[in-house]
Amino acid sequence: MFLPNCRMTPQSLVTLLTRYQNGSATDEERAQIEAWYENLDGPAESVLSATDKNAFIEKYWQELAPQISTEAPLRRLPTVFYRVAAAAVVLLVMGLGGYFFLNRSTSNQTELASHQSDEQIVSRTNESNKPLRISLSDGSAVTLQPRSTVYYATTFVGRKREVRLNGEAFFEVAKNPDKPFLVYANGMVTKVLGTSFTIIGHAGKPTSEVVVRTGRVAVYRQTDTEDRESDVVLKPNEKATFFRSDSRIVKALADRPVVLKPEAIRTHFVFDDTPVARVFRELDDVYGVHISFDEQALVNCTLTANLANLSLPAQLDMICLSIGATYQTNGTRIRINSSGRGCS
Repeated sequence: MFLPNCRMTPQSLVTLLTRYQNGSATDEERAQIEAWYENLDGPAESVLSATDKNAFIEKYWQELAPQISTEAPLRRLPTVFYRVAAAAVVLLVMGLGGYFFLNRSTSNQTELASHQSDEQIVSRTNESNKPLRISLSDGSAVTLQPRSTVYYATTFVGRKREVRLNGEAFFEVAKNPDKPFLVYANGMVTKVLGTSFTIIGHAGKPTSEVVVRTGRVAVYRQTDTEDRESDVVLKPNEKATFFRSDSRIVKALADRPVVLKPEAIRTHFVFDDTPVARVFRELDDVYGVHISFDEQALVNCTLTANLANLSLPAQLDMICLSIGATYQTNGTRIRINSSGRGCS
C-alpha cells in the first residue's frame, strides 16, 4: 500500500500527484501510487463500509481537485489518479492514525494514536532482479524479493514492532519478548517474538501465506481483535494459508521442508540395506515432521539408496517406490500407506 511519508505536507503531495498525472513521476513513485490504488479496491479491511469510505474520499477530493496542475496533457488513468489523489489527501488530513483507522481493527487505534507522532514510516521497494536485504532498527532483517515493497518505522516505539508487506519477503526477527513483531500482509497478520519465516502476501490476491523456518508464530486475520488468542500457531516447516474470500486460515506442511537439525543426519542420507523404519525415524528427526507408519508391516523392508541433495517429498517418493508404498500429507503430518504385503 502506498504510504506517504508522515511528514509530507499537502503541497508536496500535490506536487507528487501532479508528476504522476503528467508522466514525470519516477518508477518507484508510480508503483507506490498504483499499488495503493490496487489495495484501495481490494476486499474491505476497514471499520468503515465501502460506501462510507468512498463518500469520505469524495468530500476531500473536492478540496484537492483545484490544486492539481492541469497544464500538462492528462494521462488516460483517471480512475487510478483521482481516487488515489483523494485518498492520499485524506491520509494527510487524518495523519498516520487515520491510515490505520481505515485499514486496521479498532482495537489498535488508541495505541497507534498515542505514539504515531514518534514514528516515521518509510518504504523500500526491490526494483532489482535479486533479493534485497534490509536491516531494521531493532536488529531484525528483511530479505525482500523482486517487485515487493515493505513499510516500516525508522525506529520502533511503543509496545509493538509493526511492518507491512506487499509481495514476498523472508524475515529474521530479533528476539524481544516485551515487544512482539507483527507483519500485516493482504489481510493476514503474523505475530512473533523472535524467529525466521517467509511471507507471501500480494495486495488484492486471493491468498496470503506464511512459512516458518525457525521458532513459532501465531497467525490470525487482520479483522480479528489483537487480544484474541490465535487458533493457528506454526512450528518450523509448517505453513498457514489465508483465504480472503471466506477469511479462512488453513494450516499445512511447508511445500519444501528444510533440514532443522543437521546434527541428526547420522547417515548423510546415504543408506545401505537400512531398515526402512529407521530411515523414516531419521527423516522425522531431521525435519521435525511427524511421519507415521505401520512398523509391523514394514519390518522386513530395507533401503539402499542415496537420498542426499533431495527434497523431503523426493526422498519420500524414492523410499515409497522402493518398498511398494505410498504416502499422503494430512495437515502437518505424513502418513505412510503400505500395501499390506510387506517386503520379501
